[in-house]
Amino acid sequence: MSWPSLATPGSTLSPMDELSQLAAPADPIPQSLLSAFPEQAKTLGLLYDVSRELTSILDREELLRRIAERVKKIVNYDVFTVMLWNEKSQLLGGVFAMHYENSIPSRFRVNLNQGITGHAAASRKAIRLDDVRVDPRYITCNTCEVVSSELVIPLLLQDRLVGVLDLESKRYAAFTPQHERMLMALGSFIAIALENSRLYEDARENQVRLQTDLDTAREIQLQLLPRGAREVPGLDITAAYVPARELGGDFYDFLQYGEGRLAIALGDVSGKGTAAALYGSLAIGMLRELTVEHTLAPADMLAMLNRRLHAARLEARFIALTFAVYEASERSLTIANAGGTHPLLLREGQLTEIAVDGIPLGLFPEAEYTLSTLRLQVGDVVIFASDGILESENSKREEFGIERLSALITSLPANSCVENISGAILRATDEFSGVGIPPHDDRTLLVLRAIEDTAAGYSKLPVIY
Repeated sequence: MSWPSLATPGSTLSPMDELSQLAAPADPIPQSLLSAFPEQAKTLGLLYDVSRELTSILDREELLRRIAERVKKIVNYDVFTVMLWNEKSQLLGGVFAMHYENSIPSRFRVNLNQGITGHAAASRKAIRLDDVRVDPRYITCNTCEVVSSELVIPLLLQDRLVGVLDLESKRYAAFTPQHERMLMALGSFIAIALENSRLYEDARENQVRLQTDLDTAREIQLQLLPRGAREVPGLDITAAYVPARELGGDFYDFLQYGEGRLAIALGDVSGKGTAAALYGSLAIGMLRELTVEHTLAPADMLAMLNRRLHAARLEARFIALTFAVYEASERSLTIANAGGTHPLLLREGQLTEIAVDGIPLGLFPEAEYTLSTLRLQVGDVVIFASDGILESENSKREEFGIERLSALITSLPANSCVENISGAILRATDEFSGVGIPPHDDRTLLVLRAIEDTAAGYSKLPVIY
């Protein structure tokens, strides 16, 4: 059978050679060619349709099955095998086989220059045998199907070996030069499709592995954060934490600070995601270490932690941290702040900001911090909120802001427990953002309420859980 020339004047390439050099499915077959050369055009049209379909399939199992079905329309085979080249093992490995239209597992491996498939892969050239018994390269298999003729097509992506197609038949001389040309042309598209499938599978496996790692890291991060503190005389306290991503840059802690004393920390690491979460975990570890060795005033504790974090020399990272110490015997709360949002005091229905400021931790080797001390009255509520609360955004890019937060808090019943207060704030920010709006930042709340209590428990250490 002769092929009509589709080449430009002066070109020596056959239509099949030109088709095989394309990196994407070719344009549809021109109507003029369909009329002048119907049989040839039909074949080219089939190749075009097959190549377009195959390059759109990403699932490898589906792709291999579809390749076998489509090749069957072009070449009548009895046994069809796909072998892929493994760069690490330097072996061709069978990944799919179709024996008499039944798909079966294929798990054998061969070296380059081993058997017909190995020689075709090594030479990067097709091998067509009318009678496999007369070729010394053919390897007989006692458990395999009876084979008389064979056609092996290397699958190449530019000059890189992807694998081979191996077609076998019970009939002698079952494969023709035309079959060889057609499959060589189709081979480049099959190679592209297999490579796309491999990249897709790699990406999917990496995504699953990354998600599993993130889920585990999230559980570990949550385990680092205490749920609450009890047996703190004169104080009821709760915490709420909602990260914007799998891992959050916010953190908090409750720390034993001596008998009848509780230290409270709320931190916000610059940035988000894994790096921010790890830096926050580092800060928690340092803070816990320092509070075991020292029971300093909050300003001095911040200065010491700042020196430790700066010495770690983590470029472009800093931490906003509010640190406070509750003294049960005096019913006092002493607060120092390193760049965090101002704590809020709700007293007799009025909400005020506790204006205490300072430089975030880790930016400079030395920093000084100021203190603000409150004498709590029964019924007072103190709220420590990360900036993710105030900066929650809606679809119009408006922030929740201090005015909305103040209106919400002052509208709550006077006897609201700390859990109800924190829950109301989180619900309000969720409703403000609306459905489908991704969280702008981590949201963390620590809510304290001064309650009636006797002096009997002042000598006890708080219980952190």
